[in-house]
Amino acid sequence: MNVLKYFLFILLFAFCAKASIFDAEETRLDNGLRVIVSENHKAPIAKVMLWYKVGSMDETTGKSGLAHLLEHLMFRGTKTVPASKFNEIMHQNGVEFNAFTNTDFTVYHETTDISRLEAVLALEADRMTNLDISDEAFLGEQKIVLEERRQRIDNNPKSLFAEEVNQILWQNTPYAPPVAGFESDINSLTKDDALDFYRRYYAPDNAVLVITGDITPSLGFKFAQKYFGHITKKSDIKKRPDKDFEAIVGGGNYLIAKELDDVKTTNITSYFTVPSILSHIKKAYALLIFSNYFGESKNSYLKRHLVETNKVIAASSNIYIYSRGVATFTAAAMPFEKAGVFDNFAILANILEQSVRDLTKDDVEKEKKKMLSSFVYVKDDPEDTAYFLGQMAGLGFSLEEIENHKKNIEDVTFEDVKKAALQMLKKSKRVMSVSSPKQKD
Repeated sequence: MNVLKYFLFILLFAFCAKASIFDAEETRLDNGLRVIVSENHKAPIAKVMLWYKVGSMDETTGKSGLAHLLEHLMFRGTKTVPASKFNEIMHQNGVEFNAFTNTDFTVYHETTDISRLEAVLALEADRMTNLDISDEAFLGEQKIVLEERRQRIDNNPKSLFAEEVNQILWQNTPYAPPVAGFESDINSLTKDDALDFYRRYYAPDNAVLVITGDITPSLGFKFAQKYFGHITKKSDIKKRPDKDFEAIVGGGNYLIAKELDDVKTTNITSYFTVPSILSHIKKAYALLIFSNYFGESKNSYLKRHLVETNKVIAASSNIYIYSRGVATFTAAAMPFEKAGVFDNFAILANILEQSVRDLTKDDVEKEKKKMLSSFVYVKDDPEDTAYFLGQMAGLGFSLEEIENHKKNIEDVTFEDVKKAALQMLKKSKRVMSVSSPKQKD
């Protein structure tokens, strides 16, 4: 190899090395726990996220809200850290901590000074295997979850309406019940239900531990082994297959319209069921780009053709492709009050179809550049890094596949986007909803 070729080789190697988004490393403990570490030494902090691959979609009929209730109970003590001691220790160490449950995952996360990282990992490992639910703790959290539902959903007309729409969209699938649970189901849950769910799904071989921030991968792996390595794996975890309900979502068009109390403006929304990143990665990425072009970016098609032309007050779109089952694309608009229900739907339906007809290669390339540029600084925030790594790893993607996120966007063509958008409009299940102010008598 001559000097010039050697120099070009070195430059190419350096470029490829820098092409990595997260520079993350991973290991898998003997008990199946997947551990991912991404180092970032800009500040002496660490973000810990423990992703359990279980959510509301894993609940059985009549047990809605169980995954969310168990999330609450995980803060109520273990055999070694009783009652409220978990929260006390976290507060004493200045740790910011919380958790969330959705259809696909239950996630516990902490932001901590790096000097307190071991304490955080010790507490997380402890409650992975030693949860101790007293009758008093169970009843207390059950009441809290019920009160949350009443305040956020039952006493909120818009939330109740959204729940109705969700039932129509996912009527025959595990995504249909609300994550919060139905009130009757929550009332019927027992401590044994929670313990059974905990014993079935809370295990190292059903979890992903992500640590980002001021720590090297080797030290992160050492801590993971130290605190989680002794926990026994389950091996017999039986979950719903990730794609088992895609076929039963079905198709067709549905319309639901309702006048609501405490609503001051009309809102129209179209929901489409679309391929997830798991079921069809190429189509999912194509629709991700289409959603940015249509209604998510600052200069989106919706903004230029509906908002700035004063046809509607506000409009946007959104897509969530990172699900274990079918994904959703949503287009929404807040029209002026003059038009009727069907006129409003026509506005949104027509603009969707027109946007696909107007789509150009230049539009696709512009949106790709915007999306790629947004990832330039993603590693600067340990929380953003931990979330993306955990979400993708929780879906089963390898680190190589996760790092390919940028390439997957780059590889999408104009033809891919147009084809995926047309298929969505012509073949996907669509639920159209409109909520409007209740007319006074």
